[in-house]
Amino acid sequence: METYRPQKYYITTFGCQANEADSNTMAGILESLGFERTENMEDSDLYIVNTCSVRQKSEDKAYGIGKELKEMEEEGKDTPFIVMAGCMVGSVTGERQRYAFEELKKRTPWVNEYINPHQIMNLPEILFRNGLINEWAIQKFDPDKVYGSQTDTKHVFINISTGCDNFCAFCVVPYSRGAEISRSKDEIIREIQHYLLRGFTDFTLCAQNVNSWGLSMVDKFEIRSGSDQKLPFAELLREIHQLDGVKKIDFLSSNPFDFTSDLIDVFKLPKISNYLHMAVQSGNNEVLKRMNRRHTIEDFHNLVERIKLEKPNLELGTDIIVGFPGETEEEFLDTIKLFEKIKFDVAFISIYSPRKGTPSEKHLKDNVPLTEKKSRHARLMEVWQKNKLKK
Repeated sequence: METYRPQKYYITTFGCQANEADSNTMAGILESLGFERTENMEDSDLYIVNTCSVRQKSEDKAYGIGKELKEMEEEGKDTPFIVMAGCMVGSVTGERQRYAFEELKKRTPWVNEYINPHQIMNLPEILFRNGLINEWAIQKFDPDKVYGSQTDTKHVFINISTGCDNFCAFCVVPYSRGAEISRSKDEIIREIQHYLLRGFTDFTLCAQNVNSWGLSMVDKFEIRSGSDQKLPFAELLREIHQLDGVKKIDFLSSNPFDFTSDLIDVFKLPKISNYLHMAVQSGNNEVLKRMNRRHTIEDFHNLVERIKLEKPNLELGTDIIVGFPGETEEEFLDTIKLFEKIKFDVAFISIYSPRKGTPSEKHLKDNVPLTEKKSRHARLMEVWQKNKLKK
């Protein structure tokens, strides 16, 4: 009699915490269908590559997987069924398509199926269509009862919205993840309560811009940094804070341009994390304007001062792009000054590279030489690390 062997899955995740949350959801779907996790891609029957498009380096890592698979074939090994998911797929599908789907297919001939971030719940249908699961598994699958499979024992990433409508000039997310759609408060609370019953205590709420959760398209663009506007997101944090069993609440990421007094006030709550990630992107107002960021550097300084009044020991993280089109030496020096004034605990400093289909790629000349970009990156890294040691 033949012994039953459950099918195994393996997931590689590139990119941000939102992608981590999506990968956990896909793992939960697969386990509800009878798959088991494996820690070795070569042992898997199903391999999901959850991709990121924010930087070219992230895309190059995904393309590089083809080489690994080719080596497996040359060694006579069986390769798994491969699904490409995430932002690279989102960039070539949907209403905000950045470039042709055929271009991605041509570069990834080793992929069997593609799903964008909004198609995660279609995964069972795709597997059934390709013979990886049977009709019984499809019939018993209930998307309302699927929760992410977690490798951590106490911490969970929770996606509270998908997509983005900000259209910062350099950013692919409005294309790769589509229009911003907020999950309902009831759905979010129900998911957190599910994890609380399983012993989880720490939660990170994820969105491209958590501040705009629950807002209409009109309202989100009328809100200004530091205003007295009430935010649905601030109220959501207060409700989660009241749940028995919750010990720590993080959220990623916030933007300065719609960080209101209402959200600042939330930092008084003891369960709110001592870490805030707020992307400033540049220390110069003219660069920020070219980036289509809706805040000034003065707004950023004011926000940091006000938040630290509520939480004096706050640890602050940010994102910075050096060498953005048109950035002069003087404009870059304003970013140096920013890092000398604010001692960031975490800083993701990136060299600008044009992303196909974005406003900066279409309308701005990438006129800062690569050698200069690398020099500015090294100089800013040195200032950040030196000031970090002084804290």
